[in-house]
Amino acid sequence: MGLDKKVILERKEKLIEDLETTRDKQQDIEKMKLENIALQNALAGAIQQCDDFLKRLDDEISDEG
Repeated sequence: MGLDKKVILERKEKLIEDLETTRDKQQDIEKMKLENIALQNALAGAIQQCDDFLKRLDDEISDEG
């Protein structure tokens, strides 16, 4: 099999497809990263809220005691 224009163009088309697939994967990764960051922030906020509730309970117990 020799190297001719047809072979090169076929290879180029395959490379373009691979590039587009890789870019799509990168976009998916970026979206997942942002979703993960949002989830981390929500969890951290929930933890802070639990700490606040615990502090309020401790304060009420101290006031009663």
